[in-house]
Amino acid sequence: MQHHRQEKQNEAPQQQTQNEGSTMSNKSTQATTEVPMQFAFSDSEYRSRCQNAKGFYESRVEKPSADILGAIVEFNPRTLDESHELYHQYRAAGWLPLEPVGGLPTAMLLESPLASFITLYLKKPARDQERDLVEVCKQVRADYEAELEAALNAEIDRQVAMSLAKDERDRLQAEQQQRLNREQQVRDELAASRAKLREELIKSGRLTKEGNAQ
Repeated sequence: MQHHRQEKQNEAPQQQTQNEGSTMSNKSTQATTEVPMQFAFSDSEYRSRCQNAKGFYESRVEKPSADILGAIVEFNPRTLDESHELYHQYRAAGWLPLEPVGGLPTAMLLESPLASFITLYLKKPARDQERDLVEVCKQVRADYEAELEAALNAEIDRQVAMSLAKDERDRLQAEQQQRLNREQQVRDELAASRAKLREELIKSGRLTKEGNAQ
């Protein structure tokens, strides 16, 4: 009865360890499964990025040569008369002057003894800005989706590397345990062979029970 109770006591910690190991394994599997969901598309994040892009667009000078959209367009008329005509033509079409608190003036005139340089800055009409912002948000969405895809692929690569590293550790541990088991087996075989030889020598009278040769 005492022996039976001792066996039960020994089994309890083992069962607890197995349960804990199973729980940890389940948690690890669950975490691995849930990780890719962190890279799902977020409408709120997308809207926030579009709002930020809109702010940059409204204060940016358009540069077609660099494929940069902006609400502000720069004009370079050659004469004052041409600048007056251009300004009134665009204002009549709904274009807007820049706000006084902005970083750029609506018009600049630089004069030198040889020439005059005139620069006008006007904002696109609201309809044109809305059309541009559709394209801006399309690009924001494409960049956001590409960012999520890259982050997801990086996380998957990390998880794969971790899984392969664990497999390698398990393989090395299994080989180590197999080697230890084989060593013990050889030791046991040698001990049994030596014991058998000793028994035969004692029976033949060539060795005393104390192990002394006669």
